[in-house]
Amino acid sequence: MRIKKISAFTLSELLVVLVISSIVISLTFVILGLVQKQIAVIQSNFKDQQEIQLIKRLLLRDINSHQAFYEAEKGELLLFSNRDTIFYRLEKEYLVRLKDTMRLKVIEKQFFLDGEKVKKGWIDAIQLGFNQSYTSKKIFVFKANDAAHYMNN
Repeated sequence: MRIKKISAFTLSELLVVLVISSIVISLTFVILGLVQKQIAVIQSNFKDQQEIQLIKRLLLRDINSHQAFYEAEKGELLLFSNRDTIFYRLEKEYLVRLKDTMRLKVIEKQFFLDGEKVKKGWIDAIQLGFNQSYTSKKIFVFKANDAAHYMNN
């Protein structure tokens, strides 16, 4: 009688394959976690940059259509016009415009009138510095004063 030999893997070969497979799978999960953390940081930075661009557009529109007055004691920026009044509050951890709150860390704020720094009073230019998680950004918003501004002052 002839003995048929079945070709198969040995137990030690199977154990080696299982060990190598588990190492590869665990490395895959570690790398996936790192990639997810990087994506979260990128999304956070993108959101911060969008908020900074939004506040720059809002300030530019508001300062060019209103008369701006800064109250240093309260940290408030008031913009007056015949139609309405717009209110900004500049805190360290956030910035408030009317009822909107933007989570921006304001590290620097300077106000100008005719190119001179102003501590409080009427202004025509604003420079704000923001410090977010991994980025720092400064914005400068100004308006060109017309002749009526100089005649009234």
